[in-house]
Amino acid sequence: MTTGTAAVRWAADLADWAIPEHILQRAPDDPHRFSVERFTELAAEALRQPPTRTHERARAVLPDGGDVLDIGCGGGAASLPLAPPAGRLMGVDQSAGMLAAFARAATQRGVEAQTVEGTWPAVARAAPVADVVVCAHVVYNVGDLVPFVQALSDRARHRVVLELPVRHPLAWLAPYWRAFHDIDRPHGPTADDALTVLRDMGLHPRDDRWMRPNSLHRAPMDARVEFLRKRLALGADRDDDLRAMIDRIGVPAEREVVTAWWDV
Repeated sequence: MTTGTAAVRWAADLADWAIPEHILQRAPDDPHRFSVERFTELAAEALRQPPTRTHERARAVLPDGGDVLDIGCGGGAASLPLAPPAGRLMGVDQSAGMLAAFARAATQRGVEAQTVEGTWPAVARAAPVADVVVCAHVVYNVGDLVPFVQALSDRARHRVVLELPVRHPLAWLAPYWRAFHDIDRPHGPTADDALTVLRDMGLHPRDDRWMRPNSLHRAPMDARVEFLRKRLALGADRDDDLRAMIDRIGVPAEREVVTAWWDV
């Protein structure tokens, strides 16, 4: 499998997002770790809201009783709203806690659940083929995008649906990084860069652009402070400074995302 210029540039741009080692060494918590509770809340919220563009593109080819494979499933926000018509939901995640929450939620919706623990595409052969493969808000964690995407296509009978922000999901934190650590964050890569990689692979993705509400914007101040503290690798001693800066800069109310899909 060859890697084109766009894929090489994607990997290099993502690598620039690495948090400097001297900051990581002082971090009280892992800035890259997400809580199961947070992802469970996002999945529950997805079930309360109307279907998104991502859900609509998946449903368009999903037969009654069909199956969905959700890569990097978290709590299941990308796939739970697809049941029904889906009769089976299958999740892949590297977190056993996320998979347990995903399976519980699927069972509560009255559909069969199957899980595979591990990172994609390393565990791709352990995952069953599905009518539709969905993957939401994962690719900005994937440096080697070509084999990742190829494995998505290999496990889909009908369609792959990919959701990602137009810009890196943490790009909005740039002024906070400047204020607290005196460093600038990268500008790329972008969703357009990811789509270029897909086209270089010979895929023919179509895409919708839409605005997704940011649940953190509506969260209590303490929750916003906790989120920023962890992502910025800060200690609780900086909470007052964070509150003051949140009051000045705020948290975006929404962000532009892309739903890309291609048939196989």
